Amino acid sequence: MPNVKIELCSNCHYRKKPFSYTLARQPLCRICSLEYERVCKICHKKFPAGFGRICPNCHYEKTFKHRVGLYSLSYSHWVKQYFINFSYWLKKRRGALYATMYLHKYQTYFSEIDALAQKIQALPTYEQLLNTISDATHKKNYLIHLYLDEVGFLKLDKHLTDKYANYYLIQKYLKSFEENTLEYKILHGYYHFLVLRLKENKTTLRSIRFALTPAIKFLQYCQNFKDTTPTANALEGYLFLYYGQRASLTGFINFLSKNYKYNLDIKSIPKAVLKRPRVSHQILKGRLIKVMQNPHDKHFKEPYIFRTIIGYLHWVYVPQNVFISLKNVHKYKNGKYYLSLCGQAFYIPDKVVEYLTNR
Repeated sequence: MPNVKIELCSNCHYRKKPFSYTLARQPLCRICSLEYERVCKICHKKFPAGFGRICPNCHYEKTFKHRVGLYSLSYSHWVKQYFINFSYWLKKRRGALYATMYLHKYQTYFSEIDALAQKIQALPTYEQLLNTISDATHKKNYLIHLYLDEVGFLKLDKHLTDKYANYYLIQKYLKSFEENTLEYKILHGYYHFLVLRLKENKTTLRSIRFALTPAIKFLQYCQNFKDTTPTANALEGYLFLYYGQRASLTGFINFLSKNYKYNLDIKSIPKAVLKRPRVSHQILKGRLIKVMQNPHDKHFKEPYIFRTIIGYLHWVYVPQNVFISLKNVHKYKNGKYYLSLCGQAFYIPDKVVEYLTNR
C-alpha cells in the first residue's frame, strides 16, 4: 500500500490527506474543499468547515464546563464552590482555551487544600497551607493564591511567604549529605549553632539560609581531595574558584576552628591573585592537543583539562588545589560559555564544553 501523504490543511489547520489545493498551492482537506466554511450551531458564527459542527471557541467552552462539573465532584463542601468560582475566574482572566487545557493542574492543588480542610474541619489559613504544602507547589499555583486572596479565602502575607520559603530551603540544604558522615555532623552542628543565634535575635531565618549555602559548597569541595576534612589548602583553592564568598564563609570557618579544632583561619588565606603559568605556551599547547586527541582517556581528569585550557587560551596559572569541573562553567545569554576565577570571567570554547559533556 503506497504511503498516504499527510499535510496541514491551510484552512482548518488539521493534519489530513490533501483533497485539493488552492491557487497558491496550499493544501485543503476534503471537508474544507467541499464546504470551506460552516456556521456554528451554538454561536452562529462562521468557522473553517474542517473543525466539525461547532466552532473552536464553543468547543472549548463546552469542554470547559464538562471538566469543571466533573472535577468539582471530588471536593467536599469546604472547597467545591471555591474551585468552581476559580475555574470561571481563570477562564475570564486567561481565556477558554487556557482554562480548558490547564484546569487539571490547578485541580491537584485544590485537592491538597481540600484534604487539609477535611482534616481540620475548617477552611485552612494561609499559614496552615504554607506549613503543610511545599513551597515549590505554592509557587506553581500562584494564580490560585491570587484568586483566594481576592475573594477573602486567604490573606496573602509576604512575611509568612518568605519565612516558609527560607524554612523549606534550609530543610533541603540539611539533606545535602548522608547521615552518620562527618559532613552531615558538621553541617547540622553549624545549623543548631545558627538556630541558637536566631533565638537570641542575633540573626534571621534568611541569614541562616545564606550562611548554610557556602558552608555546604565548601564541604562538598573538600570531598574532591584525598583528605576530605576541611583544610587550609582546600580553603585556599575554594576561595580562588569562589572569589566572592570570603565574607559569607567567615562565620563557618570560625565555627570549624572553635568547635572541631581545625587549624583554619580565613584571615591568613591570602587573597587570590592571577599569575602566569609556570610552563611555556608550547608545552600547554602540546598538552591540549593530546587531551583533544584522546577524548576517551579517563586519565585526563576535568581539573587537568580546565587547567590546561585556561593556561593555553588565557595565559593564567590555575593552582593544583583548585578543583574545576563542568558544573563551574556558566552560560551567557548569547550562548557563550565562561568560567569564573578570582572574580574574573574566562571564555571557554563551545567545542570544549561539548567535548567534556560527551565524555
